[in-house]
Amino acid sequence: MPVRDYLGDLVGLGVTAGLTFTFYHFVKAGREVIQQLKDVPELDIDASLLDRVRKECDDGVGGNEGLDACVRGVVKAIGPGLQSVERPEVTGVMRRHTIQEHLMSHVMGFWLNDRLMVDSSVSSVPFMLLRKGVGVQISDPDKLEDVDLTVVSEKFNAANNSFLEHMWGFMKGVRTTGTQQTEEMLIEGTTVMGIGRLVLRDEGLHLDPSPPLPYMLTTRHKKSIIENLEAPIPYLRLLGFFTACGTLFYIYRIASHWFAKWKRDKRRREEMRELEEARAQWRRREGGGGGAGSGQGGGGWDLPESMMCVVCMGPRDVLLVPCRHICVCGECALRLDPRVCPVCRTSIERIQPVFFS
Repeated sequence: MPVRDYLGDLVGLGVTAGLTFTFYHFVKAGREVIQQLKDVPELDIDASLLDRVRKECDDGVGGNEGLDACVRGVVKAIGPGLQSVERPEVTGVMRRHTIQEHLMSHVMGFWLNDRLMVDSSVSSVPFMLLRKGVGVQISDPDKLEDVDLTVVSEKFNAANNSFLEHMWGFMKGVRTTGTQQTEEMLIEGTTVMGIGRLVLRDEGLHLDPSPPLPYMLTTRHKKSIIENLEAPIPYLRLLGFFTACGTLFYIYRIASHWFAKWKRDKRRREEMRELEEARAQWRRREGGGGGAGSGQGGGGWDLPESMMCVVCMGPRDVLLVPCRHICVCGECALRLDPRVCPVCRTSIERIQPVFFS
């Protein structure tokens, strides 16, 4: 069977198998992260934390290991903090400024609200989580996967479009309604929970990224974070189940095609063997001469047209079952593709040698 005959099944198998593996990987990785979060301790930032982290670092390989933990403290800048642009009285340690364009898009006969990000910038200064006189410095704020920022100011500037701009937007299907500027900050004095790996360096405690854990600062509790991570897992498992069923379906189709081909080849080999045995028996009975059963072309035979193969003009020597037509020779019957009778187009189940005397 040529590959092109089941190319669609192979493509379907590849797509469904890839999606199944992807969903399985997401579920597995999500469950590992959730389990790590459940096992990680929530520690107070105090003097005893220094001793515990120092002990973990001493027990680690090469003295470089740390302690995976959740710690909660107050945000405090190390040095001058960042000042809000719109509200100078507010200071923080991280600042995100975004500019979004508000649009009206024409989709399937409806005008829908949409937003387009025009610009986004993030800035930060070194800071720590402080509690009971002990600080845990955030090593690299840029590597934080998630930070709960507070909206400091929002400003919306409505678009002042002319009549021609309105008409052009109506023709394009996209109209600008205005731009929004948003300023978000991690404000000093905010109590947050940091998740990561605590390590002890010369300048004190640091919170570094930890591969099995999300590296984040959040105002939420650990239980809330775990619930949010668990929420999509049942849907991913369901999608993985459906794609796995699709994978099994395509495997079944490909296997059934190969099995059907194997059965056809086996049947044709058996038919060829039966035909050769019958011809050999006929030749022995006729004294080794040629005759109608030798399966040669019609050039050496003086046969009436009713006895000639409709394909090669050789002698007809097989019966087609179930239609029972005698219209081709054995070689042509085995080469028919599709395997149907040349006279009535009935599907051929098997061929049976016949001889005229």
